[in-house]
This record gives sequence, structure tokens and C-alpha cells, in this order.
Amino acid sequence: MTLTAFVLILASLLLHSLWHFLCKSSGRSSMSFFAIFSTSLLLTVFPLGCCSGILFDLPFDVLKYAFAGGALGVLCDIGLMLAYKYCDISLAYPMARALPVFLTMAITGFFGWGKTLSPWAVAGMMIIFTGCVCMAMTGGGSEMTWREKLSSMRKGLWGILIAAAGTTGYTVVDSFGIGEIMALAPESNTVLKAAAYSTCREVVAAPSLWICAMLCRLSGREKGVLESLVKSYHPYVAGFSAAMAYLLVLVAMFFVTNVSFVQAFRQLSLPVSALLGFIILKEKVSGLRLTALLFIMAGLMISVL
Repeated sequence: MTLTAFVLILASLLLHSLWHFLCKSSGRSSMSFFAIFSTSLLLTVFPLGCCSGILFDLPFDVLKYAFAGGALGVLCDIGLMLAYKYCDISLAYPMARALPVFLTMAITGFFGWGKTLSPWAVAGMMIIFTGCVCMAMTGGGSEMTWREKLSSMRKGLWGILIAAAGTTGYTVVDSFGIGEIMALAPESNTVLKAAAYSTCREVVAAPSLWICAMLCRLSGREKGVLESLVKSYHPYVAGFSAAMAYLLVLVAMFFVTNVSFVQAFRQLSLPVSALLGFIILKEKVSGLRLTALLFIMAGLMISVL
């Protein structure tokens, strides 16, 4: 893993933590939130994509990955909403982040995609996976017993699995797509080419999420939520932050020998989110949560070294 990739992912996870924090602090984690969020994301990357000079001339070899990545991103969002419906967000989200670390590593290894990971890298990623699982067990509130936490997590299991599958899928697919688009027009700016790719992703994701939001609205499950969120700054700023974060992730994919490194290092957003929650939301940091954070940090250090 190169220093360039490390710096790009570090910058991206700070932005990623910001948008997740905005989603959490808005108190409106819903399909309506993600619909506005995705629209804001699209409006952010579209002008940059236009500046690349290749947005409207992309070949099918690039578009097929971008459209698939967008669809898998929607699958991830739907999975998260299902998980949050039956399970506390502080339980579901770390698990939805943990599984893709293992799944991406397993899939790339099985199919031989990318450079073979060293034993130290594999060990580091498994430690990160363990830390994320421990992080999940710190959620749900201190008044909940371990049995209650496991029971709650089981209720949201299908949502967690769907979100994990979507995250793993778009990470692997986008690694191929970004490789294809970076080979085009070598003189073009790398970030602008990533923006063109991201624009194509969101052209699929944004309308799909609006359809899901409207279905939820018609069913009465999100009555009044859309009207409230339209007046809030949270989904708009979250979309901008996510757009810039994933642009950096896409560029970082071009500088790693195996996309598993990108998936693993994105989990650093969990400690950053925990720190924001501790400082701004005054959340308590238990001994188990601190242990989980140390596991994640140790795994990251072992992987990069």
C-alpha cells in the first residue's frame, strides 16, 4: 500500500465520518434522507465530472461498472434502512462495516483479483474485523444486556447482510471501473476522472433512492419526514461530504495493489465517528468500546506495515 493511497483514504474517512455523524445527529436516518443525500452528492460531482472532458464519451466498459456500482450502493442503503428498522444504529452500523472487510479479502483472494495479500496484511484485517464486531457489541445502550444486544442484532440480521453484500460488491466493482477510466485520457486530471465515474454511479443511485423514498412515503412509514428533511441542512452537507470522500476513495483504489486495503482502512471512520460522538454528542466511551477502537487501530498499523 503506497503512502499516496494512505493519505487519500485518511482524508476520505474524515469526510466519511462527517456525513455519517450528520446522518446520526439529524435523527432522520431514512430513505428520504438518503434520497436528498444522494441528490446532493450527484450535484456535487456532476460539475467536476463535466470538467474532466470525458463524462459524455465514456465507453460501455466503464459505464457497466459505474452503473453496477451505483445499484450496489442503493442495495447497501436499503440494507442499512432495514437493519436500522429492527436494530439500534450503534449495533447495526459497525457490523455492516465489519463484514465487508472479511468478504472483500475473501473474494479478491478466491478469484485472484489484485496482488496476493501477505500474512501480516491478512492478520491485520482480521484484527480490524474483530475490532468492528466488538464495536458493535458496545452499542444499544449500557442498560441492554449482551443477550438483548444479540437478540436485537438478529432482528436486523438480514438488513446487515444486505448492507454488507452491497458494500463489498460496490467496492470490488468500482475497483475495476476506476481502473478502466484511469486508463482513458492519461492527460486528464485523476480527481476529475474519478468525478466522472462517480457521476455515472449517482445517475443510477439518486433516482432509485427517490423511488424507494416515495414508496416509503406512500406506505405511511415516513410520513412528514421528507418535508422536515428538505428544510434541514444535514442531508445536503452530508451529500457534499460523501461526494468528496468517495472521490478520494476512488482515486486511492488506483494506488493500491489489492482493493482489500481500501476496504480495511475505511474502517478508521469508526474511531473518528466515536471521537466525534464523544466530543460533540457527549457519548460515553466504555472499556469494551475503547478496546474495540484499539483493535481497529492495531489492525490498521499491522496492515500498512
